[in-house]
Amino acid sequence: MARPPDARRPDPDAFLRRAARDARPGKLKVYLGMAAGVGKTYKMLDDGHSLRGRGVDVVVGFIEPHGRAETAARIRDLEVIPRKRVFYQGITLEEMDLDAILSRRPDVVLVDELPHTNAPGSRHEKRWQDVEEILASGISVMAALNVQHLEGVQDVVGSVTGVQVRERVPDRVVRDADAVVVVDLPVDELRDRIRQGKVYAEEKATQALVSFFTEENLTRLRELTLFQTAEHVERDTQESGVTEAPAPQTRVAVGIPLEPERARRLILRASRVAGRMNTRWFAVHVRRQRDRPEHLSAEQHRRLTENVELAMTLGATVVVRESEDVAGALLDFAREEGVGVLLIGAPSRRGLRGRMVPGIVARLLDRADGFDLLVADVSRESGR
Repeated sequence: MARPPDARRPDPDAFLRRAARDARPGKLKVYLGMAAGVGKTYKMLDDGHSLRGRGVDVVVGFIEPHGRAETAARIRDLEVIPRKRVFYQGITLEEMDLDAILSRRPDVVLVDELPHTNAPGSRHEKRWQDVEEILASGISVMAALNVQHLEGVQDVVGSVTGVQVRERVPDRVVRDADAVVVVDLPVDELRDRIRQGKVYAEEKATQALVSFFTEENLTRLRELTLFQTAEHVERDTQESGVTEAPAPQTRVAVGIPLEPERARRLILRASRVAGRMNTRWFAVHVRRQRDRPEHLSAEQHRRLTENVELAMTLGATVVVRESEDVAGALLDFAREEGVGVLLIGAPSRRGLRGRMVPGIVARLLDRADGFDLLVADVSRESGR
């Protein structure tokens, strides 16, 4: 399965440019993954070394290798701020030393495990609150977390995995970040890493694979991660003030249905249309209540995730809207983004039923104004 290319993620240099643009406050770059073991910390350390090579003062505020030799070795010669030792009920706990970081005043600090709960008596209850103080002081932060720790996805995570996540991060922390990088790994590759003992000790690997790290759980968590990143890219584009050269009326959008094969063919068709027009394009999925993750099978999740990846790989900005009125949501999006061509699949309702109960296509034809509506019958296409 192809992974989303770096071109669909925020420009790696953009974080550095933003950090250098003004001294205060600091800038936040978040590395988001579907689960432990996908390589978030490894990627963050790689980017830290890259910044250091450009003369940026980078330090490690807190990295937890979890016994993974690859991660520990990746720290190499980066300066590490010594951990603070906290004595609590006869136990010595090691925490990130917030005051030492503030005193050291680097340009950028690397912080692992953003949802972590600090030891009792710490200035802040949560590590993400430590990070907010660091940012407020003018120091930029690169931080890592897994998608299941976001507050806003707890209903989905609970219904999918049966696990109640206690350590959580408010959605606004990721929503307001200057850059979000999805660190992705196909589900089968992650499960192989676990089997090989690269994520957990071998005695824990088997239990992990049959409990939290099942193929179904990981597939759904991966979908959540991709959608979180896609939504951030959309907001970042809208708020940055940086727009593309083509006029807004030339933009192309395609409505992605839940049915996977039709969706795949529509995405490929929209990519060709946008390519011929040399313009930006969007892949829009309007999610109704019955289409929410907790109501879909593992196979449906997997196929939907594959189509999201395909669209991102082909250069689309993926957008997810929540609405029971699919036609209305597509129309609203087209008007908001100045879409000139909206591509949708041919109606699935045929004959008398289609005339008696108008579907999405009929409602779009009736209400569309200001853009071209392209209805594509992709049912007989090979999709290649």
